[in-house]
Amino acid sequence: MDGFEVPAPVSAPSRDPVVPAAPAAGLEAAPAVSVIMPAYNRVGFLPASLDSLAAQTFEDFEIILVDDGSTDGTEDFLRSRSQRIRYFWQENAGPAAARNHGLRRARGAFVGFLDSDDLWAPRFLEAMTGRLREDGDIGLAFCRFQTIDGEGRLLRRHRKRPHAGDVTSPLFASTFITTPSVLVRRDVIARAGGFNAAMSTNEDYDLWLRLSLEHRFGYVDEPLCRRRSHPGTLSRGSLADALIRKAAFLEQFYRDQEGLAKIPPEIAARRLAKVHYSAGKSCLSHRRVGEARALLRRSLAYRPRVPRTWLWYGLSRLLAASPLRRSEKGKVRSEKATP
Repeated sequence: MDGFEVPAPVSAPSRDPVVPAAPAAGLEAAPAVSVIMPAYNRVGFLPASLDSLAAQTFEDFEIILVDDGSTDGTEDFLRSRSQRIRYFWQENAGPAAARNHGLRRARGAFVGFLDSDDLWAPRFLEAMTGRLREDGDIGLAFCRFQTIDGEGRLLRRHRKRPHAGDVTSPLFASTFITTPSVLVRRDVIARAGGFNAAMSTNEDYDLWLRLSLEHRFGYVDEPLCRRRSHPGTLSRGSLADALIRKAAFLEQFYRDQEGLAKIPPEIAARRLAKVHYSAGKSCLSHRRVGEARALLRRSLAYRPRVPRTWLWYGLSRLLAASPLRRSEKGKVRSEKATP
């Protein structure tokens, strides 16, 4: 396959994701854009995503596909394509590590991230590179996006208002950027250290916030990206855990990463109260009562005059004091004491 690049045979016991491989024949000249595509067992969606790249009106780009330990025949499928693709395999480590792997291989001045189940409109790269080239002070550009389901049907409209320029405060208050809608200068993302691979969720949101501390963002008001939503990807329990992690990372960003200087206290209080409230409600919905009480109490510390938060906090106290809850605790203690 022309341009297909595999740093080691599939059966090789060791694949170093740090040591770069030599460029494939015909790829010596650095492209303008590197498109990084992490893939993990998405071979059913890959054809549509790759077709959306083949249809781009802007052609000076490379595709770097990082296979995050797929077991569904992703590599065999890619070898059947007539597309020029630089392919790299790694042990399963999550999307942040896969994107960072791709960043280490990237040669373009600009970098975009198309997940293996998402789609770009034909003008995506043309419009986004144009926006970055017309304003050298912009570090990142993003566009309007649409959400589709597994069958490609449009879902609800994204209602969050986008902002451009100095976006730290509005971005802290609202997640209005989605990863496949972004094109970023490679040197900008490299200086920031890429994605935080220790984060299992919100690693993209974390990066955009960190970049916003140093760079202005540009916006293209066209729906040039379609993000696929897979209902049920997270169980309710793991959704609660994701919300808890989101609350913790936003709190840390505000207090430890210059957020205090750029985010007005009232905006920070409203956002942190809301995310702790959501996490507390989610925990309470499946009887993680102790965690729910702590999170709701934290929400009230930020905004003490919100009646709905007091209502849920009161419910958490009632559940903690209920006979059923006490009997459950007693049963656990009894089981722990039984040899």
